[in-house]
Amino acid sequence: MALPSLAPVSALEVRLGVDVGSLAGADLARAEADLADASALVRNEAGCDWVAVDGVTITAPDPVVAVVVRAALRSYRNPDGYQGENLGGSYSYQYAQGETGVYLTADEIRVVQLAARGAGTGGLTTVRVLPAYDRTRRPVPREEWDHPDPWRWSL
Repeated sequence: MALPSLAPVSALEVRLGVDVGSLAGADLARAEADLADASALVRNEAGCDWVAVDGVTITAPDPVVAVVVRAALRSYRNPDGYQGENLGGSYSYQYAQGETGVYLTADEIRVVQLAARGAGTGGLTTVRVLPAYDRTRRPVPREEWDHPDPWRWSL
């Protein structure tokens, strides 16, 4: 089962400056494909799917949704990968030298990875707890709590 896109087509329509719900036919199919590709790249970088147990509800944080929409928007606006155009003298144009489909920039990857760590999937958090009792189970005097070697009381 394919996972749903992390951003709706309506978010792409808003950034394109068209009425929400106005994309149809081939344009709608292109928008959905670009959003699906961008979502797959983001999930690959994050290591999590950001979909609730119901398989439909998206749980991605807003910065991740923004990254998906921006990546899809680049591809939607420039599907052939034009990189340059010159109108002076004789007309010329230039195709992109690199990636022409959906891609993530280094800054977008950083945003996705930070969001994934915030979701509890990318980091390990430890908590250091100082013992309140020494090895003989007697309470440690309060003046010794800040001793340079707090582990001397560990079991």
